[in-house]
Amino acid sequence: MNCDMTTMPPNPTVDHEPTGELGDRAVQSVVTLGIREGAMKLVSFAGDIALYRLLTPADFGVIIPVAFLAGIVKQFTDVGLHPSLIQREDEPDTTNLRAVFTVQLGLVAIASTIVVLAGPLITTELIGIEADPWMIRAFGISILLSAFRLVPAALLERHLQFGRLALADIAGTLWYFGAGIGFAIGAYGIWALVIAHVGASVASTLVVMLSKPWLPLPSARLAGLRPYLRFGAQFQGARLALMVKDALVPLLAPRSVGTTATGLLSWADKIASQPLTLTQLVARVTLPAFARIQDDPARVRRGAELTLKWNAIVTLPAFASVIAFAPEIAIHVYGEQWLPAVPALYVLAASAVLVPINGLLTPILTALGRTRQVMIIAIAWAIAAWGLALALGASGVGLLAIPIALGTTQLLASMVLLPLARDVFDFRLLQHLARPFVAAVVAGVLGRLVLLPLLTDAILLVQGGLVVVLIYALLLHLIDHDSTSREAVLIFRRRSAERSLDS
Repeated sequence: MNCDMTTMPPNPTVDHEPTGELGDRAVQSVVTLGIREGAMKLVSFAGDIALYRLLTPADFGVIIPVAFLAGIVKQFTDVGLHPSLIQREDEPDTTNLRAVFTVQLGLVAIASTIVVLAGPLITTELIGIEADPWMIRAFGISILLSAFRLVPAALLERHLQFGRLALADIAGTLWYFGAGIGFAIGAYGIWALVIAHVGASVASTLVVMLSKPWLPLPSARLAGLRPYLRFGAQFQGARLALMVKDALVPLLAPRSVGTTATGLLSWADKIASQPLTLTQLVARVTLPAFARIQDDPARVRRGAELTLKWNAIVTLPAFASVIAFAPEIAIHVYGEQWLPAVPALYVLAASAVLVPINGLLTPILTALGRTRQVMIIAIAWAIAAWGLALALGASGVGLLAIPIALGTTQLLASMVLLPLARDVFDFRLLQHLARPFVAAVVAGVLGRLVLLPLLTDAILLVQGGLVVVLIYALLLHLIDHDSTSREAVLIFRRRSAERSLDS
């Protein structure tokens, strides 16, 4: 992405960035996040293997819904204030920041109290999970700290200082796996996951607060919040609708198929989403970057096409490897207890191929002010996913009901978002994705048919995945060399020109 930051009035609260720096900062943010997240991905991969081997599907089937419930409560308390601070062109002043913090603190205090007092009843009666009430209360107490994260995190995101945010992610990841594995070895069972989840949230929040020092003082002057709430309500409505859609596994599965099957589905969903690391990194930069060029449709179109194409180029070979070797991943890497989840993994991985399109178009459209349309699409998406999952479950589909519902509605969402993006900024993507997609399919088929007999242990399986990636890279070079080379040179020249201007 290459974009310039519009001129902003000086503000003593937030460091001011010179015009022309934003494009280079956006690219550097993705690179910084990519390097750090890539290293942490290796840690997460090893840590996940350890936890999935030390604990059972039933353990994950209990804690995943509880953790998700705490997460969705946090989203309700945000009311869109975080993205509002990022999206607005003018800099928020100290008065507005303290007003935002005051509203957030009040909402978080109410939510934390509700979770601590009523959480155990909610999980038992509505979700159908029998868990130690103090597990839910531990998550409720951790929610209270999230109020102190909102303002410093939004300021860091607004100015694309994702390196500091990456440090917070690293702190949370290290705590999650260090504490989780340690307590799992100590035979703490489900409580190992509780300590891991809650501690990771607290550690990440503390690092964010230290990375962007800001005095969190409540304020009685709330009149200036109206513009933030107007945008934030629509944005948060869309985000909450998407969370409700994603709640099928943690909230519907326990009552419909049981906690063990819920654990299996959560594993399949996690493995299917592993190739989306780059998508998640780019999505974090997309809203603040595209918000700065929202008045230039041509630059938006070119930036969106390059972003999604190169995201697909990187993620497609990973999806090819996951789909090609799904049973072997379960047996050799995570343990045979996860083998019953492989059919669900196939469906979820196939639908996750569309996530880079939907997951990046929504923040781009939001940055361009199409928040209401995105919210309507998200609400319809959530209703369709739940309706289809309930219908399939009632018809006896079983474990695959939720994956099929998620995959079908993911496709339907793409069929709505792509035409909308074309109308808003003349977005055209299919011609850019055809060749990478063909290369990925051929590489995956060759890997399954030719390499599979050789992959008899975890090490050989990893090597087989790397061979699939190499085959994909070779095929893509043969069929799309001119286009990818031209785009890579263009990106490099733009970065060089921006550096020259800054110097």
